Amino acid sequence: MQEKDPWKLYREAIKEWQKNFIEVLGEWREKFKEWKEQAKEEISKGSIPPLPPLPDIPRISSVRIRGERSNVIASRINNEDLNKIDMLIEAGLFETRSEAVAFLVNEGIRARQDLIEKVSSAIEEIREIRHQAEERIKKLRRELGLAESKESGRFCPHCGKDLTSLPDNIRICPYCGYKL
Repeated sequence: MQEKDPWKLYREAIKEWQKNFIEVLGEWREKFKEWKEQAKEEISKGSIPPLPPLPDIPRISSVRIRGERSNVIASRINNEDLNKIDMLIEAGLFETRSEAVAFLVNEGIRARQDLIEKVSSAIEEIREIRHQAEERIKKLRRELGLAESKESGRFCPHCGKDLTSLPDNIRICPYCGYKL
């Protein structure tokens, strides 16, 4: 069974929300019209009836975009952007700032897929060049008869980089961030 596209699910949820919102708003407008008629009569008698209560705006059903969101990123944004995010929440499109920001980030990534592909290609080239350089250094060390075995020095168990020139109290590899 093929899994549904999360964006399609989200668009469907937004359409459902719009339908519910229009329905709730229509019901409230009818109540407001009735209130206006009643108010005209009551005002002539010297009183004003209470306004009908504002409707509960329906919320979008919880639809996860691209599976579960488990990564936390702290970010600073300006007041204008924060106000727009809060406006989306107030309108009922999202329940939390986190949901709104995750949606907007995902939309931004999708909108700039061309940039992502260019960067991805450049990163792959950089990694390949780095790998080739490391291989050339290993070959040069062998040709010069320099020690290459891991027993002759300290090496990162994750990336294999030589750590012998670093202080003995280093607990994190400065090359790959691996906890030693």
